[in-house]
Amino acid sequence: MATETSSVRGFAPVAVETGEELELAMQRLWLTGHVLPVGARLMVHHVFQSKEKKPMEAVYAFGLPRDAALRRFVIRGEGFTAHSELRPTREAVEEYERGIRDGSLSTLAREHGDGIVNLSVGNIRPREKVTVCLEILAGVELHDDSFRLRFPFTLAPCYHPRARLLEIAPGAGEIELPEDEFGDVMLPQFRQDSSNLHAVGFDLRVTSPGGFDGIGSPSHRVRIQVQDAGGVRVLLAAERDIPNRDLVLDVQHCNARPEALAGTGLDGKRHFIAIVPSTSFGEKPKGARRVVFVLDRSGSMQGLPMEQARKAIEACLGALSAEDSFGLVAFGDQTEHFQTRLSPATRENRDAARAFLASLQARGGTELAPAVEEAAGLGGTGSDLFILTDGQVYGTEQILARARAVGVRLHCLGIGSASQDRFLALLARQTGGVSRFVTATERVDMPAVDLFASLGKPVAESIRVTGAHIQPDPPPCVFAGTPLAISGEGADGELRIQWDGGSLDLPVGDCGRRIGEMVRLLRGARMITDLESRQINTGREQSRIAERLKELSKEYGLASREMSLVAVVARAGDQPGEVPKTSVVPVGMAADTPFAGYFAAARRLDADATACMGVSAALFAHPDAPAARLVSESNEEDLLLELAARIEADGGMPGRKEEDRVLATVLAILAFLQESHSLKTGAFRSHVRRLVEFLEARADRDVVRRVIECARSGRIVPGDWVCTQNATWEEIEEALNEIRS
Repeated sequence: MATETSSVRGFAPVAVETGEELELAMQRLWLTGHVLPVGARLMVHHVFQSKEKKPMEAVYAFGLPRDAALRRFVIRGEGFTAHSELRPTREAVEEYERGIRDGSLSTLAREHGDGIVNLSVGNIRPREKVTVCLEILAGVELHDDSFRLRFPFTLAPCYHPRARLLEIAPGAGEIELPEDEFGDVMLPQFRQDSSNLHAVGFDLRVTSPGGFDGIGSPSHRVRIQVQDAGGVRVLLAAERDIPNRDLVLDVQHCNARPEALAGTGLDGKRHFIAIVPSTSFGEKPKGARRVVFVLDRSGSMQGLPMEQARKAIEACLGALSAEDSFGLVAFGDQTEHFQTRLSPATRENRDAARAFLASLQARGGTELAPAVEEAAGLGGTGSDLFILTDGQVYGTEQILARARAVGVRLHCLGIGSASQDRFLALLARQTGGVSRFVTATERVDMPAVDLFASLGKPVAESIRVTGAHIQPDPPPCVFAGTPLAISGEGADGELRIQWDGGSLDLPVGDCGRRIGEMVRLLRGARMITDLESRQINTGREQSRIAERLKELSKEYGLASREMSLVAVVARAGDQPGEVPKTSVVPVGMAADTPFAGYFAAARRLDADATACMGVSAALFAHPDAPAARLVSESNEEDLLLELAARIEADGGMPGRKEEDRVLATVLAILAFLQESHSLKTGAFRSHVRRLVEFLEARADRDVVRRVIECARSGRIVPGDWVCTQNATWEEIEEALNEIRS
């Protein structure tokens, strides 16, 4: 079936040598829908066609986006259209299997653990084409001035200590998970080459009540069509693409201000989601920080992500003052510590931490839960954990339970082309932290520095909201750069938001029934996601969670682990009793995930022996595996990272004499300002603050005072200060005079 090269005719891949269509169960996956600053209502169009000589069952496995739930589907074919019904999962499975036995076209959308969904379409006749349009409600990653939508077009292989991995053919791998923990979930075959698989694409409408400042994608080339003042259309620039990475869409707001989207849902109730930027709560208070960096050094992090993660941690250490303390834990299948206790952020300790980071190599599995527990023990009560990981793990519900038990805040920076965004968002939220996710085509170090600048003392604590029924509960605190998001029902007029030291009133208008229903569904999807993440095992508590999930599913009309979507179509000529051939739709390896890192070693080991050893094939390095996902070149951001890492414990730059240090510190501030990093803006705002504090005690020169003022206002001083760190006082004063003139 596989060929070395292929082209695409329409949306059906064809072999170059013969011109014949490749025999794929699924031909096309297309994404449409409506995206708002509070979430998205998406339609995923799956086109299946059988080229078998007997009935076929196609199974497509995919991961849910963050805070997502399935709502319904419609299946269409020649002469029929059928809509799904929401049933308890056991009943839905039984109805699906009855339809299979009767020879009827049967479709089942069932969610398993880790947010993995199996979409099964059974009894597709030879040459028959059917289309399943599946509606999904999904959340977005929120920033004060923007939001990010991430939708999974593929799955990445993940680590589990009892998984069995095998390369069944050159460039094709399979993973089998233990049935006692994962049930009958079906994972796809992972293909090293994605070019012969189904086509993917998207056509989305994006609206923002406050307008746009920019829209783009780090994952795909897009076309933007302005439709009206409040909406644009975002399309894949090419006719189609291959399924080897998630779609990531970034939307910048025109201005960051509190706003609420509200309206009446189909249930006749008034629903809202309110977004309040962190800047509404005032400045971030000062205070000593206790932070533990938790670095994923597993095999899937090899190459540039590992290199950038090291640089990011070094730069973050530069933002710590002498009053701060830090720890450093690296994990793969085993955990390593920089030191066995928190270390003061002295120059000596930071130099030693850099040496420790330089010694780390990417290898092993991803034993995240033990690493979190050890890091929490190291940091103690009141500390923050800053995790850099690709999050490629199975059994996330167990990891979440162990993370909730440690009693510290977890802040997560996810890395990769295939989404573990859902898991890392839950990991941060359920421990009171913040999460971000970057793609393989983006820098890891800059988002890490930006997120780290927000950590430490929150801008607001003990959040309380009155004026409506709030559910789910608001977060306990707000961090700089990440807005407060609250949702509920019954708001009429305005909400009153209070926190320790302040309050604000937020008007809640009416955006109409369409927005009201979408907000209602997004709220339901968020509550279902939170509850599903607590499904671990059997017992009284778990039985109550299952019953509550059923209630939520029925109330909002959304699927969950306990409620699935099913449809059976009886067609003329159905032949009962014939067992269809099952074909699991293969997926492409994520663009940044080396196939050999997971599967090349598996073919050299007996799968049963591997399972008994309790290891994953990801533990084995492969000499031919890609070493990097991006080409790294030295640029301004790299130079700023080096500057940030060199900051001394007292906040100034190093130098032989005090005069030398003051000059070097002034030049560093000018370099950060040149790239738009000031006291209030930019990823290096914490570093600028430390540099300014150092100078404030030594501002006996007018030129120093003027540079401090520029740092406060964000005004850029003319000159190439990033690349010129040996300028004189006279040159600096001359540049400042250009501003004055």
